[in-house]
Amino acid sequence: MRAVVIGSGIGGLLTASFLAKNGYEVTVLEKTPYLGGRFTNLDYRGFGLSTGAFHMLPHGENGPLAYLLKLLGADVTIVNSQPKGMIFYEGRTFHYREGWKYLSWRERARATKLLLDIKRGKLPVDDPEMSGREWIRERIGDNEFVDLFIKSFLGWADSVLDVPAGELAREIKAALKWGGPGLIRGGCKAVTDELARLTEKNGGRILTRKRAVEVDPDGKKVFTADNEEFPYDILISNIGIKETVELIGRDYFDRDYLRRVDFLKPSEGIKYNVALRGEPRIGNTVVFTLDTERINGYNEPSSVSPELAKEGYTLVMLHHALQSRNLKAEQRKGIEDIHHIFPNLDEEGEILLIQTYLDGNPVNRVADGQTVEDFPVRNVYVVGDAYRPAGGIEVEGIALGVMKTLERLGIGSFKGWYP
Repeated sequence: MRAVVIGSGIGGLLTASFLAKNGYEVTVLEKTPYLGGRFTNLDYRGFGLSTGAFHMLPHGENGPLAYLLKLLGADVTIVNSQPKGMIFYEGRTFHYREGWKYLSWRERARATKLLLDIKRGKLPVDDPEMSGREWIRERIGDNEFVDLFIKSFLGWADSVLDVPAGELAREIKAALKWGGPGLIRGGCKAVTDELARLTEKNGGRILTRKRAVEVDPDGKKVFTADNEEFPYDILISNIGIKETVELIGRDYFDRDYLRRVDFLKPSEGIKYNVALRGEPRIGNTVVFTLDTERINGYNEPSSVSPELAKEGYTLVMLHHALQSRNLKAEQRKGIEDIHHIFPNLDEEGEILLIQTYLDGNPVNRVADGQTVEDFPVRNVYVVGDAYRPAGGIEVEGIALGVMKTLERLGIGSFKGWYP
């Protein structure tokens, strides 16, 4: 069986690794000169910056992605965060458990009951119009600290400031089940490079500078910009739902499906890479920033992988979900927030690089809470950040989408993994 995979992002390489391991004749087509998409490292002035993700997995060594890596026998080390998270609020940084003191006894009781309900699977009705933050307010009370925390969590995890209540509940359920985040030793590149190695070890081939420009689903062929054609029995697309539709041609899809696809919206954001002199300040954890205008959270990847920072420095990555299309104003407010978090930044370090994810290079091609389940063209499957089942945060959601694709292909069963 011939499998062609378009795109070498984490979803494409993860799927390719399983297909090659299970006897498929795999060819990965990547349009850029490098592998990994937005899940690899960028060498910049002695620092290992990421092309997209934060060198961190939302559920560490206990989540869906780590599980798939273990099934593959991948040589990847994930170090769970301790503590699972911290909070920056009212000018100080503290353990997330201290946040309970900002709730009244009645609000604490309601929050405890809500968490128990979610853990037991008592989730709100799936309604795309039901705001997750409003649902939390209805269940716990109009508490400013709680709302700011949920806003910060969503901005950091999903690069949006609100999601439907059903999606938020499933993300909380996933966190209760699989725990908090963890850093990847060596950064994102350690994962995608290992997946590429496993794919090739099992007979697959990976071709860079090969841009797919057309798919013929009747003749089962992919055509590239340099006039090569690649026949397939199954096609895996890691380039997005909309982009896959365009490669095949809109005439192959009915009006209802095209309407649903056209309705999909990406999530967009800005990432700030900061160099600070000296040892890590927070270590292996994530800080949710509540009293900032734009920044939603940050971490320190070099606390686990010192090689990601120049000697004598710590690498800090901060992120905020875009709130407007005025990029200069957004960046200005983000930089002001960074100086609020690190008041001595001018003396202790500098902002290395600002990466804006917008338009053709969004944080996620499809924002959380939106899902188009089955691709309607036979033998074509979409993976990656355009297909993350409900409750799947960032790359964990990509892993859940790969699990569903593998199940459809008869490779494994992962029913216990979906939130």
